[in-house]
Amino acid sequence: MRSATTWHPSVWSRPWSRTSTHGVRASSACSGSARAGSWSAWAPNDRAPSDTGNAPQPNHLGTTMKERVETVIPGRAAIELVSFYEEFRSYYPLCELETKRWFVDNVQPDWWIFDIGANVGYYSILFGQLAHKGRVLSFEPTSTAKMLRENLQHNGIANADVHDVALGAVTGVHQDRIFRMWGGEGDVKDYPFYRLDDFIAEKKPARVDCIKIDVDSFDFEVLRGAEQTLAKHNPVIVVELNHALAKRNQSAGEALAWLAQRGYRQALVLDNDNFVLQQGREQLKLADGAKLELVFPPPMRFEESLDAVTGTSIERPLTTGELQNEAKFQSDRASAPPTSLVAAVSRAMRKLIPSGAGSDGSRQEFTALTGRAIETSPSMWSYALSLAVDPGALAAVPAGGSLALEIEVEVSEGKLGIGIAGSDPSVFVSPERTLSAMSGAQRVVVAAPASQSKSLAFRNVASEGTRTVFTLSGVRAKAKPSAP
Repeated sequence: MRSATTWHPSVWSRPWSRTSTHGVRASSACSGSARAGSWSAWAPNDRAPSDTGNAPQPNHLGTTMKERVETVIPGRAAIELVSFYEEFRSYYPLCELETKRWFVDNVQPDWWIFDIGANVGYYSILFGQLAHKGRVLSFEPTSTAKMLRENLQHNGIANADVHDVALGAVTGVHQDRIFRMWGGEGDVKDYPFYRLDDFIAEKKPARVDCIKIDVDSFDFEVLRGAEQTLAKHNPVIVVELNHALAKRNQSAGEALAWLAQRGYRQALVLDNDNFVLQQGREQLKLADGAKLELVFPPPMRFEESLDAVTGTSIERPLTTGELQNEAKFQSDRASAPPTSLVAAVSRAMRKLIPSGAGSDGSRQEFTALTGRAIETSPSMWSYALSLAVDPGALAAVPAGGSLALEIEVEVSEGKLGIGIAGSDPSVFVSPERTLSAMSGAQRVVVAAPASQSKSLAFRNVASEGTRTVFTLSGVRAKAKPSAP
């Protein structure tokens, strides 16, 4: 597989196999994607016919390539590519030999394999050959899909369907940077994304035996968007996790911790960056392989208290508040109708910052907002609740002093960010505190200069596509004098 801000720099497969994705509806609106309806109604190979013959083939970079290139497959005949990126000509022949060998030894003839980040297609070709009684679903949202189709046709692969779509952690249309080649600048435009869970729910494949993910920095996003699929089908996962994840402020350790929390207990590491996982799969072990057990501690619980803060207590620090960016009381969401794709796209195009005009309801008294579970939108960094600071409380703070707030809140899902905001409601004037989900209430203390404190803000800081659910119990306050 291959190694890889705008707000969401998604990154798809690079041609030199070492490592994107939101998911997208596979419909006639997407060239090369599967047609609507049952799987049996799909064409066996969704590729435009072309006559490759022995004529020189374009390398899609403005020159003519008079030679083809082969990529070595351990234990099998090499795969010939007729369309590829000239810059990576020297990479293709011997790339990822350990990973290829594992597929040769383990793929069964009737497997259904999802090649997410198919790039120019040497893995899709290999899968089509090995799983000749099954199917291959190849996902490549960039212009590289043309090369993918040409290579599939040249190798006579008739059991692969190409989908020009991106898979990730959320469903909808997003402007993103998607890389055709790792190391380039990528193509920035609006892409339709789908979670794999949504794609599978709509298309209902007969089986899900293996998911290979190699999407330059977006690999963890794909995993999160496939959570229900992993739980239901328990497919073999082959995912690239490396330094490219830093492009999205993520890490391999974070992705492995997420997998460990969902019951994965071992991973076979191939070619340094490719992790093979499946729950209950003993054959991942190698008798002569080195082994390292990773232990991920549980999230830290916060039990801070305002009692340790010097100052005068304030009885009524907050007045009214409002839910924002489609945050809802959880009971309201349970009774809401299903969300349409149009609504999902509309939400994705909104700017998720707090504002009166963007709120989901009128302002309510502070007490009406406590003791009720609030569910955020699935968009990372989206503000969910804003509580206005009482001007009277600020008047009680000595000149140059600070407002200190103790917030008691239970986070039952996701991860919650809490901070005091200033005149610009999207900018914190206090350090932001982040609380992970766990049983029972937690308490954190935040403080900011009283002259700058306008509201107490709560936002979703969980990974993209994950909702946070929290219940606010109460807020205590103190007026802190200025430091001597």
